[in-house]
Amino acid sequence: MVLLAAAYPVVYAVSLGSVLATVLALAVSARKEKIAVGAGRLLLLTKDEAKRLATGDPVFMMHLSIALGVGLSIVIAVLDPVLGIVPLLRLLLLLLSLPLIVGLGAAFAWRVQRLAQSKRVEKDILHSSVEFSRASTAVQLVLMFAIALTAAELVLAWYPQLAIVHAGLNVARNALLIVYYVKPSLNLLAGFDRPLPSMRTPFKLSDILEGRVDASEVRVGAKKLSEFASFERMSYNSCVEIGACESACPATAAGRPLSPRVLVRKLSLLEGGEGQDVQPLATVGEDELWSCTSCGACVNACPVAVKHVDIVYDLRRELTGEGKLDREKSTLLQNLSRNQNPFGLDGRSRGEWAKDNGIDTLSTNPNAEYLYWVGCVASFDQRAQRVAKSLAAILKSAGVSFAILGSEELCTGDPARRLGEEARYQELAAQNIERMNSYGVRKVITSCPHCFNTIRNEYPQFGGSYQVVHHTQLISDLVREGRLRLSPDKVGQVSVTLHDACYAARYNNIFEEPRSALRTAGTELHEMKRKGEKTFCCGAGGSNYWYKVPQQKSIAGIRTEEAAGTGARRIATECPFCMSMFEDSTRASGVQMDVRDVAEIVAEGLVESRPTDVRAP
Repeated sequence: MVLLAAAYPVVYAVSLGSVLATVLALAVSARKEKIAVGAGRLLLLTKDEAKRLATGDPVFMMHLSIALGVGLSIVIAVLDPVLGIVPLLRLLLLLLSLPLIVGLGAAFAWRVQRLAQSKRVEKDILHSSVEFSRASTAVQLVLMFAIALTAAELVLAWYPQLAIVHAGLNVARNALLIVYYVKPSLNLLAGFDRPLPSMRTPFKLSDILEGRVDASEVRVGAKKLSEFASFERMSYNSCVEIGACESACPATAAGRPLSPRVLVRKLSLLEGGEGQDVQPLATVGEDELWSCTSCGACVNACPVAVKHVDIVYDLRRELTGEGKLDREKSTLLQNLSRNQNPFGLDGRSRGEWAKDNGIDTLSTNPNAEYLYWVGCVASFDQRAQRVAKSLAAILKSAGVSFAILGSEELCTGDPARRLGEEARYQELAAQNIERMNSYGVRKVITSCPHCFNTIRNEYPQFGGSYQVVHHTQLISDLVREGRLRLSPDKVGQVSVTLHDACYAARYNNIFEEPRSALRTAGTELHEMKRKGEKTFCCGAGGSNYWYKVPQQKSIAGIRTEEAAGTGARRIATECPFCMSMFEDSTRASGVQMDVRDVAEIVAEGLVESRPTDVRAP
């Protein structure tokens, strides 16, 4: 005991030094990566974490338990000499440790379960190399050890006589923090508030056409690791294999050759082994990249803010630039180039569906308050045209002044951009923006979340700034303002489950509006477990609607099973792509569920129409 007492000051000094070394490592790395670590930034992160805490997400709760457990164990280690003098403070800190010990236990159990699942994914779906599997296992075991060390520290804090052991564990755990957690912590601080829709724009076509930028100097994709944006390199080097992304990924669930966890870790291991001049496509497969639906579930689930989708986009750009496209993808781009729509149909027929419905075009009614952006699917697909007609009936009933572009409307370019063809996207965007600006468009309604996201979040950087509203938002507003008269008896007490479209919910925070509209229409709403920002993709996003990838089961089929499990008789959608995917899936699986857009359900309950020349306030 005397020897332990004599050794304690030395061990305590080393423990204190390890804390200072951790802080110094964070500061040095932040300076190297040019990441601001100010009080204001930390406050914003704290507020964002508090919002996520309110959701009760179990993965986030475990992540928070680890972060708070580490913080509390460091505080106890640093204050240990004082705690013997102030027993009330010791008691307070010990009481705070109890829920964190439980949380750390849950986090450790999650890690064990995730390790087992990750090995199944690597074996059954991805057929990863033995070297990768070993490296992945090693990292996961080390981080499980760090969790165990932290939990042990908090337990030992209850035994003052073992303070030297507590301090020793603190040194070991802090060493693991420096090696493994500095980059993830900084990545979270730098990227927690980077919006999911903020897709990187590698160049502006207008700058090249007008001679301000030399086209030969433009780098679009990522041929080498060094050509990724700095935040992308930081992202793949920040993965600590928590596995939340893999659990949330629809591509992985469907047995496609993609795991977002494996993708980013392969890049990190590649850089660590061969440096930044190596080509990422030497280790990342083409089918991996085409499997991504761009739903953003991986990014949303990651507690350290890894941006998997941005990395996929830049690698797709490289594939497209090298011409590594199959017939379906090449046909899609050709259709967009020749006919300005992905179907390859004559653009002059875009507005045919509206001619017998008394719907104006902007050329005949340039003073209309809203431009209804119909989108390619509702323009050319007869089933989706019923959604457009239903929305038009709702707008007329509420007296909203609106018009369409008709044959003047082109594809927004979203399919090209998600496929990796940035130039074609910008060509279409420029033409659409020029046309809308020539009419003085200020307000836009869309019934397609992909069009909504593109016009609202991407067009502004190319000169097209508009007030964009999704049709479920406008319908909800019209009902709330008393401008729509609905009879629930006309719809009947039909049980409905709402599928949140990824580009509406996760990308643009549209949650309550479609639900409000459905309730007002008199439906009985049955929720799926995965809803809101945790919604599960239909499988159409990321241009996947236009081509096929290898898979063991259908993404839409998985979601259809979830919908059927609610006991509802009808699936309500808010996206034409989702509607098409679910109609195909219900037919293929034999699930007896009707598929309707929110606008169709609301239109069923309309009582009367009002004059169409009344302008919205």
